[in-house]
Amino acid sequence: MTKLAKGVLVKLNNKTCFTTKQGGDRRYPLTNYNNDDKGIVDSHRPTTLKDQSAWYESKRLEIETAKALGKDTFSISMDDAGESRLPPQSYYVALHRDRVYQVLRARCRVRLGWGSPTPGMAMILCTESGEETYIKRELLEVI
Repeated sequence: MTKLAKGVLVKLNNKTCFTTKQGGDRRYPLTNYNNDDKGIVDSHRPTTLKDQSAWYESKRLEIETAKALGKDTFSISMDDAGESRLPPQSYYVALHRDRVYQVLRARCRVRLGWGSPTPGMAMILCTESGEETYIKRELLEVI
């Protein structure tokens, strides 16, 4: 059996990603039964500086538009607790059961939110969409 390493092709492991009705050996789906039925696993990628700049620009334009229309801008710039809205730290990427992915980094830790980095991850590239994302290593199998 080939080990997970940089450059190898992988796919989602049906036995660890999906419930028994899909051929897996787990009792419950990773996220929800809808994703399980569709053959999708949730993964995430950190936002880039470009993503965050675009988010700030969209908020600035939204506030300018609201001001021009005479509307209140508090709910645009602040959350319900009165704290400033901050840009997302990661974006969702759907991984499909029938797709092939290339491993870019076999072992890594990645910061996907405001807390500590998540260990046990692999960085993969979707061969169809060209999108890079991170997923737990145990959810992948080498082709």
